[in-house]
Amino acid sequence: MSRGAFIGFLLAVMLSLCGIAPTASAQVTPQVELECLDPSAIEVYPGSSRTTIVYCTLTNPTTFVENVELTYQTGVLAGAGPGSVTVGAESETEFQLSLRAEEGEDVGDYQVNITALVTQWNGIPVSFLGSSDEEEEIVEILPFTVCSLNGPGPMTVDSGEDLVFSATYECESNEENVLEVSLHLLEEGSTEERMWPSGFNDMSDGECKVENPMGSAVCEFVLTTPPNLESKWEGCLIVVDVSTDPEWSCSSSFAFPLTVNEKDSLVPSVGLGVNGSILDDLGSGEEGALLVTGVVSLFILAAVLVFLSKRRGRKES
Repeated sequence: MSRGAFIGFLLAVMLSLCGIAPTASAQVTPQVELECLDPSAIEVYPGSSRTTIVYCTLTNPTTFVENVELTYQTGVLAGAGPGSVTVGAESETEFQLSLRAEEGEDVGDYQVNITALVTQWNGIPVSFLGSSDEEEEIVEILPFTVCSLNGPGPMTVDSGEDLVFSATYECESNEENVLEVSLHLLEEGSTEERMWPSGFNDMSDGECKVENPMGSAVCEFVLTTPPNLESKWEGCLIVVDVSTDPEWSCSSSFAFPLTVNEKDSLVPSVGLGVNGSILDDLGSGEEGALLVTGVVSLFILAAVLVFLSKRRGRKES
């Protein structure tokens, strides 16, 4: 007699002893079917939930109630699910496996195995028969990079002055990469970076790069300003890498205020005494300068006329 026929005969005898006569269509061996849905990916950036759920269904195609033992192999992921479930005859039962990753876990795909083993069939221990099913799921851990800036604070320079400053750029990531950090100029009230006004130029020597997964760099910058600003320029500088969105606002954590004062119009003064000058008395605008020039010319002309008059008087005498 073959092994399968012997097992079937043994189960038939056991069922008859229990007072249950199997019909021609009845399942004569325990059986279970396990199916699971693909889980969603896990976010592991600081502050994220770092969890996902695997939704599974157990199906009992037999005519007797089954007790099913569940085991999980989750690797580096922490798993939590029921240890056993009862599945009614010719019915289904759903269960969930919760998975949790560590904060900052390396990016990649992680394998999870779920095994369902029938331990009792109509109350009879049958685990020795090895009636089981297994599901293999792949859980993806998504990449992340979070950066921050420690800038110099608000800065003010005069028109034409070079602005020299440094900023510390730090990043945390779960993947290996290199980020290039660059300088951006944003006018006050603007929500996007436009073409820089004439005279503003980034003259920084060298590149500033941050190497992840954990990296920081001190970035040195040199910015020229317009030499002849007629009015004050106000806005901000933004220091950021290409993969980070600074929200393009001067209130961003990646921005710090910048004010460039207008160019002073200097006019030399001509002193007339202890208490002031011609410009003090007559004004310091363009009209005042012309008036001063006229007054000085009149003094010179008067002096020349006096000199010529005295010279003529000597000749006549």
